[in-house]
Amino acid sequence: MKLTFMVIAIAVLLFLVIGYNIVLQYKRKAETEKRQLIIKHKQVIQETEELLLNATSLPYSKVLTLVLNSRMHDSLSATLQIDPSLPQVRQRLANVKAQMAQLREAPGQSEEKMFRSPNTDREAIVLLQQIKKIRAVLRAEHAKSKLNTQTFVIEDRKLELMQLNVNIDNLLKRAYESRASRQFGSCKQLLRKGIDTLNSINDKNEILVTKQQTLVSLLNEVNEQLTQASSDDLKDRQEKEDEKNELDLLFQPKQKW
Repeated sequence: MKLTFMVIAIAVLLFLVIGYNIVLQYKRKAETEKRQLIIKHKQVIQETEELLLNATSLPYSKVLTLVLNSRMHDSLSATLQIDPSLPQVRQRLANVKAQMAQLREAPGQSEEKMFRSPNTDREAIVLLQQIKKIRAVLRAEHAKSKLNTQTFVIEDRKLELMQLNVNIDNLLKRAYESRASRQFGSCKQLLRKGIDTLNSINDKNEILVTKQQTLVSLLNEVNEQLTQASSDDLKDRQEKEDEKNELDLLFQPKQKW
């Protein structure tokens, strides 16, 4: 009888130990998943904040700014649902809500007037990387049905034209440098490439239209410069030939009559 009781007690104890270990492993797994989700949302928040801070160097439309703030709002809310004991997150969520309310009431701004051309190659690279990140965010929000298709197409096209704007600025810079170093062949090649690219675009904004006019004007100037240089060279060679002929006449052997 005692042996039976002991066997039962040992079995119950083993069951409790196994059950405790299972519960402990489940809690650890849940805690690990919880930390991973928080880290994931933290990365989204940091990336979105970085994109919003860079709005001074690249114009954002009102819609795009709201999309970025909404993305941050969703990650902050999800973080609080996972762990409500985060007062800093709660405060940041309140700030984002207030910011979104102000944005909805504020009038829209013209992105074209806000655009600032990059001054260096490094600035151009940074702007292109930023545009690439924003377009990726826009696609992700559209995939999550946070943005309707029509709005997505319009905003993505604006970003695509901004990207083209930066590339044309960089092309113009290189064309001016080629002209200054008298590499006229490279200069004309760059200018024609930019003109052909812009000619193929039907929905150019005001800035791109102005840049297209600049490209055409510069190409005409380069062609005139080459024509003038060719004319001057021809004139110079003609003058040298005339001078040679005069010298030949002067020093030719005299004929005896």
